[in-house]
Amino acid sequence: MNHIIMALDFSEFSPEVEKIGYSLAKKINASVTLVTIVNKFIDYVPLDTGQVFENQWEARKDIATKSLKEVKERHADVETEIVTFIGDPKEDIIELSIQKHATFLVMGTHGRTGMSHLVTGSTAEYIIRHSVVPIIVVPLNMKRH
Repeated sequence: MNHIIMALDFSEFSPEVEKIGYSLAKKINASVTLVTIVNKFIDYVPLDTGQVFENQWEARKDIATKSLKEVKERHADVETEIVTFIGDPKEDIIELSIQKHATFLVMGTHGRTGMSHLVTGSTAEYIIRHSVVPIIVVPLNMKRH
């Protein structure tokens, strides 16, 4: 059976990645693993969710899990698994796609350039260069420029 790993970061562009990923899943009759890796190398400002967590990463993981459940509910007609954990998105998304025997990996790119790209790096670029699974990259700007 076909299987898609769909990496979401819940940026303003994630709905487009979700739309394209689930469209592909339906076309090739694939199950989906939705994944969000909370980057252990980035400090987060804790959000006031009313829950108490030992650290900021656990709070982010909880928020990501809830968000992925909402995505799953919107696509109840496609078999979907949710995976969230704290780690290194670059390495862990590649490893997960291998472990799950993914047919495709679907992810977006923010299209950062210049200093922003140098400072934050590009998860999508790294995964494109190192993945052994075919990747569908959804560009941030889908208009011709």
